[in-house]
Amino acid sequence: MEKHRKKLIKNAAVFDGHSSGLAQGKKIVIEDDIVTEITADEVSEENFDEVFDGTGMVAMPGMTDAHVHMGCLFAKGEFPVDYATVLTVAKCKDALMAGFTTFRDAGSVSEGLKLAFDEGVLPGPRIYPCGAYISQTCGHGDSEYAHTYRDIQYRHPSSTVLADGVPEIIRAVREQFYRGASHIKLMAGGGCMSSCDPIETVQFTAEEMKAACDVAADYGTYVMAHLYTPKAILRALGAGVRSLEHAHLIDETAAEQVAAAGAFLNPMPQFKKYEDMLGVENMPPKDEMVCCAEAMATEILNRHEDIRLLFGTDMMITRPDYQVEQSEDIRYYEKRFDTMRALRALTGTANEVFALTTYQNPYPKGKIGVLEAGSYADLLLVDGDPTKSVSVLADTDHLRLIMKGGTVYKNTLC
Repeated sequence: MEKHRKKLIKNAAVFDGHSSGLAQGKKIVIEDDIVTEITADEVSEENFDEVFDGTGMVAMPGMTDAHVHMGCLFAKGEFPVDYATVLTVAKCKDALMAGFTTFRDAGSVSEGLKLAFDEGVLPGPRIYPCGAYISQTCGHGDSEYAHTYRDIQYRHPSSTVLADGVPEIIRAVREQFYRGASHIKLMAGGGCMSSCDPIETVQFTAEEMKAACDVAADYGTYVMAHLYTPKAILRALGAGVRSLEHAHLIDETAAEQVAAAGAFLNPMPQFKKYEDMLGVENMPPKDEMVCCAEAMATEILNRHEDIRLLFGTDMMITRPDYQVEQSEDIRYYEKRFDTMRALRALTGTANEVFALTTYQNPYPKGKIGVLEAGSYADLLLVDGDPTKSVSVLADTDHLRLIMKGGTVYKNTLC
């Protein structure tokens, strides 16, 4: 695994993360961890420590999973913390080797993992951490574990923290920034994996949610929110939430407001995938409800092409089948939305949401999710054309070169 040196990728077709097509015959100049130039002009190979020939391949930004749960601690005694850590490290390496160079955390204990990956101690994606997600009492995220540690939860490593009322919300948000969060995650509605809160519930009052958004804005960043229903979507938008997670029960009115606000929407997980595997009759009632609504949500979002979609898996990375399901999610996402929208969700749109972190951005030196001068050298060389079908990215054999921060993690070009 080569460290930073001056590198050249030649003869590549380039997808930059935003454009609708490929720029042919480009040369990509990399100095240390930054792309300094992409050009069609002649470049002397003698000036480079390494040269990679991308003939017949597509160079593109590394992919982003914009909703993943990293080192998760949900239940007291669920399994040993050290085992969870080792398993997470292994799965993060697998994700990097599948072309995912960046994760946006959606609630976990990830500070140590991020530090280890950033320092090159272990191979893994970049991490935009959010610390613990914040739930109300009797909300999505309330659990025996959360209650057990309620009195000490602010400094006890956990995936969830409970807060009720504006003062507790303010403290909870500030504590996540103390832990190094780049953004904040709120549970703003019912969820499938909790027993005490129906999907239809709207969680946190408008005042509580606005308090969280105000504190996040004071720290130069934004709030993402778990929710499903139109009522929850509208309350979140009114409070200033910038990234809406799930939203499977969205209606036309809510979609119009999402577009008008310029907010991001992450329409995951792909419940239809589970229906195909299990049959809807074998799904838990909450999952069945959301699954049945997914087709209508997809139809609405396809009518609103101005809504900025993100790609996420919503999976605990410690799951044994994480990488398989991640690949399947890429394929299903393309079935729901057109190829270019899916490809941008995996790349360039993530760059736009990361820009919201301003001075909380843990990676301020370069751009992420795009391939252009000034971006981090987080990139893939793909044997196939992802602008024709993103499914090519679901097969790791097609990923011939994987680079993160100028360091090569995979090279099967020769």
